[in-house]
Amino acid sequence: MAQMSEEEYEAEKKKVNLIRNILETLVAIFLIVGIITAVLNITFGGFTPVHWFLLAFWAVLVIICMEVTMIRAYLERKK
Repeated sequence: MAQMSEEEYEAEKKKVNLIRNILETLVAIFLIVGIITAVLNITFGGFTPVHWFLLAFWAVLVIICMEVTMIRAYLERKK
């Protein structure tokens, strides 16, 4: 990874925070829709409840990968 200046790091940090907030909102929405479709035993948009839970799990994995990448960028910037 290339070295970032302080300004570039802060700009990237703001972008990642915005994306993380959007993904956290999507996780909540996917879980709520999954629970509702499971309780009512229906499909919504052709997705069964398992699909909604898998979408939520996918978003959580993306959030984790983004956090690990930011930690790596921070540690490389400190060198």
